[in-house]
Amino acid sequence: MAAIALTCWTMSSCKQPEIPEYQALENFNIGRMGMKETVVSADLKYYNPNNYELQFRRADLAISVNDRPVGNTVLDTLIWIPKKDTFYIPVQMKVNLKQLMGNALTLIMDDELDIKVNGTVRLGRSGFFMNLPVNYQGKQKINW
Repeated sequence: MAAIALTCWTMSSCKQPEIPEYQALENFNIGRMGMKETVVSADLKYYNPNNYELQFRRADLAISVNDRPVGNTVLDTLIWIPKKDTFYIPVQMKVNLKQLMGNALTLIMDDELDIKVNGTVRLGRSGFFMNLPVNYQGKQKINW
């Protein structure tokens, strides 16, 4: 009987966590600027819908703005994620300005951008990690 209870507890504690929900892009900053490459950084705000803390271990994401790929970012660091709360993931990436130049006027004139983020994140708890897909698309207000 104890073995059955232990198996049930183990299976329920190892179920796949819900993917944290994207909420906003904050603290957008343009760092080094160059013709071929510009460094941009931001804080991605998420909400953890799980009833337990998680650990964020790694992200490998491709980012598109207005249907144009602008770059990739890899974040390889440990971030503790509180249960049922918001948290921030700082990202920094090199953006190829050539990819955006054809759309430069639209970018300057519009206060909203269509952002797509695709890739994987590595999340887990208690030493057990799994890769989860990220497929986000939405409008993002930008204050120029």
